[in-house]
Amino acid sequence: MQPSAILCATILVIAFAGCKKEEVATPDLGYGYYPKSLGSWIEYQVDSSWRDDPSAVSGSVSYRLLEKVVQNYTDDEGRLCQMIHRFVKDEDDNWVVRDVWTTTRNGTAAEMTEENLRLLKLTFAVNNGVSWDINVFNAEDELEVAYREKDTPWSAGDLSFERTVLVKNTVPPNIIDRRNFEERYADGVGMVSKYREETNTQFDQQGQPEVVGWRLDMVAVAFGAE
Repeated sequence: MQPSAILCATILVIAFAGCKKEEVATPDLGYGYYPKSLGSWIEYQVDSSWRDDPSAVSGSVSYRLLEKVVQNYTDDEGRLCQMIHRFVKDEDDNWVVRDVWTTTRNGTAAEMTEENLRLLKLTFAVNNGVSWDINVFNAEDELEVAYREKDTPWSAGDLSFERTVLVKNTVPPNIIDRRNFEERYADGVGMVSKYREETNTQFDQQGQPEVVGWRLDMVAVAFGAE
């Protein structure tokens, strides 16, 4: 090969290398915190209580709840959605369907319809401090929540998760109204804990507090996929 040909080939190689785009890592938007693959399931321990001091009524209940993705379908808006069956145990210790919920996720948000109440569960990308109104799609009072503790390890009982994120209400309680909301999501699993508390406190003529409200506590005890 002539020297001029070698020089031209070398220049072309250098030019090609200079023009080659560097590989850019795909950003992690947090979709792994809300996986809803067909056949996936999570079992929870649920503890719930309620009280109505003026009526002298109170109570509590504890039970196991199983949520399972049982069907993929396309809704009226053309979106891919999942149907979720929520099971509880009957008197014979068999799982029976109690509720049917639906969910969908796109590039910017994850929604769930619970008892015909459409909720904005997560927004993407997942980053500490990002906030939104979980009730933006329904007529309920505004409930602003925000991401906290992104990518934090967390454990409960026999389960441990390397990466979790906490969704928590941003408005603190006051002496009258307490409205606490927390949901924790684990990467590759979904929601692994939930805490809700809604109470209203009034004071009688003697200045004694009278509370009306309820509390719900859910913690994952097992999960898997078929």
